[in-house]
Amino acid sequence: MNLEDLADAILNLSSDESEKLSLIIKAKIMPEMAKQKGLLDEQANNPQMQEMARPQEPTMAPPTTREVALNSLLG
Repeated sequence: MNLEDLADAILNLSSDESEKLSLIIKAKIMPEMAKQKGLLDEQANNPQMQEMARPQEPTMAPPTTREVALNSLLG
């Protein structure tokens, strides 16, 4: 069965069959969703991950050669 045939079969399901298919898909997806939620919870409790999620504080750019030269002449 190719994907097009599968799509046709899904579109032609009765309401009872659609409901059963929905339950089957949810049951198969639940473990993966729980696993992902667990990973997200783990990340939220991990200080290292929280640090990575923070926006970087702006750092001062190193002085240019021109600025260094001016400072040495003026200072």
